Amino acid sequence: MNKDVRITVLEGPFKKIREWNRRKNYYLKEVKLEARISIAKLLWDKRTKVSFHPDSVKTILLVRNEGKVGDIIVSTPLIRSLHQAGYAVDLLVTEACYDVIKYSPFIRHIYQSGNCSHNHYLRSLNHTVSKTTMKMLNRNKYDLIIDPCLSETPVHRMKLFHDISARFIVGLNKNPDISHYTVSVPYINGKQHVTELFSLISKSIGVKAEDNVTYNLHFPDAVLDEVRVFLNPWRNRKKIVINAFAGTTERNFSQQQLLAMIKLINHYDREVKIIILDHRNEIMVPLPDNVVKNPFCTLHHVMALIKESDVVITPDTSIVHISAAWKKPLIAVYKNAPNNNMWAPGYENASHLIVHDDKTSDADNVPERIVNEIVRRNLLGMHEMTFQESVSAIALKEPVDTHGYHVPDHCIAYSESARLVTSR
Repeated sequence: MNKDVRITVLEGPFKKIREWNRRKNYYLKEVKLEARISIAKLLWDKRTKVSFHPDSVKTILLVRNEGKVGDIIVSTPLIRSLHQAGYAVDLLVTEACYDVIKYSPFIRHIYQSGNCSHNHYLRSLNHTVSKTTMKMLNRNKYDLIIDPCLSETPVHRMKLFHDISARFIVGLNKNPDISHYTVSVPYINGKQHVTELFSLISKSIGVKAEDNVTYNLHFPDAVLDEVRVFLNPWRNRKKIVINAFAGTTERNFSQQQLLAMIKLINHYDREVKIIILDHRNEIMVPLPDNVVKNPFCTLHHVMALIKESDVVITPDTSIVHISAAWKKPLIAVYKNAPNNNMWAPGYENASHLIVHDDKTSDADNVPERIVNEIVRRNLLGMHEMTFQESVSAIALKEPVDTHGYHVPDHCIAYSESARLVTSR
């Protein structure tokens, strides 16, 4: 159930001025970005495009060096389908995202690039792949590079592709003037779910897209065992995982919102156990006795906690995609953005709440609306509950937006004995 539960915030007197400034700054950034792409094109682009021969492709490098966990997770159906079609699939990721995919049985080699800021990733002329790693990539003589980047073409792509020197490159909505891209797969930005885009890539190289687009995550059994031991004292309780933080601060819950959310949940059921994800150790407010911070320090443990949970609440898309792997009951809170449909949870067991404000922490009644949705869906398993007066039920009666993207019939994820994919 993908719901657009709209949280409306009154406009401030300077909101229009801020909007104009944002548009001006965006325009100037675009002009500068185009200038840098032109320079990179002159230095490293191919002089002419080559014809694509998909039947000759045997080795593929998937480039996912954006540094975002969610981008890796949503790529897993494509990786699996390419592997099952008989291709040797390698992956280029940042060091920060390596753990997400390190145990996948569908990848031949995983290569790591250096971490960098989003601004550096998008605008720098140089990539962050070391000379040693680049020599190995170049020596592999790839038939095809798949570049699933959904944003503007990063400037460094010209040099990266030039240095790797693959025969063909497939991208999404790429400028036809860039000769490196043999094929540019068109899509409607913001209208199609991200899983549909990867199906389009599969079709472009002659691989039949799977009917069921599924995420698959792999981690050692030992991790799952540790998490189950940790949760065992509360095995008969409902367990709620709350992630208060996102990749950008404007999407974070405030600590006051977090406390209010916990208080409302406890109003309905004091027997629930709440696990807070706080990997930066930023939560300083006192927490009730039935609330505990995640004691583990790896992403694999977070995956296992989500797998074993009964409800997940998050403003962060990476946690949304991890939850989607197990189709966990989910309350996802997004800011209002044109690409919300593309990055929506995409499965029926999720509620998709949209905040219409610059910062989620500034929006009114976020905790009440989240808990109202938990109550409405009866996620705590209490069949006779009444709304508090402070919880607005009106917003939840708004018409539900119908999104035009495919909802996977099932999502799978694995906990397997540790089997390292070759890493170089």
